[in-house]
Parts: sequence; C-alpha cells; structure tokens
Amino acid sequence: LLGPNDVNEGVLYMAFLAVLGLHPLAPASFAVENVDHGLNPLLAKHLMTTFTQRILSSSVKRQAFLTTHNPLVLDGLPLQDERVRLFTVDRDNRGQSIIRRFVVTEKHREMAQKGWTLSRMWINKLIGGVPDV
Repeated sequence: LLGPNDVNEGVLYMAFLAVLGLHPLAPASFAVENVDHGLNPLLAKHLMTTFTQRILSSSVKRQAFLTTHNPLVLDGLPLQDERVRLFTVDRDNRGQSIIRRFVVTEKHREMAQKGWTLSRMWINKLIGGVPDV
C-alpha cells in the first residue's frame, strides 16, 4: 500500500479529485484552487478530460469550480457542452478584478480548425485572463 508520504503532491491532488468526482457522499458543489498542482501539463490536460467526463455523466449532479494557471488544462475542457463554463479573470488599471465568461465564437471555431488550441489562444491573449507583464 502507498501512503501519502510515498507519492508526490500531484498524485494526492488526483486522488482528492477522484474522490470528489466519484464518491456518492461528496459535496454537490465544491471548489479546487490550482487543480493542476503538482502535475505535468499533459497529465493535467488528461485529468481535466477524465474529471469533466465523470462529473457530466454522473447521475449525481455536481458543480465544480476549478482554477488553474496551466494553459493545457483548458484543452481538456469540453466547451462544446453547455454545462461546462470557462471564466477568465483580469485586473483593470485600478487593480479591480474583472470576471468574464468565455464564449466560443465563430472566430474561435475557425482558429481551432486551423490548429489553434484553446491553450494557445489563452497564452496569445485571445480569450482574456492573461496579464500584461
């Protein structure tokens, strides 16, 4: 048996998310900050794909609020499903947070057909949520 001291933080986060997504007594609504913590980018993308599939297909209705700074996490989100929402957070010149829902437009669909992933759009400042540094 593996204990918490035998695995890295990323594995513990994945186990935590699995419990939240699978356990019948898990809360109906929950939030996880930096959901990709301790995971390599491709594993984080795969985790989002698997996690959202599980949440969306479950007979138990759940609502998850997840944050990330990892662009590849976005590529694991099925945004074509209306139940999945993506929000970006920006700051104005006074330091106030501005939260916007990202809605896939025809322009985004055309870019996707040309090979642009959502993560690429994000890091190129095409969907918001990236500060000017």
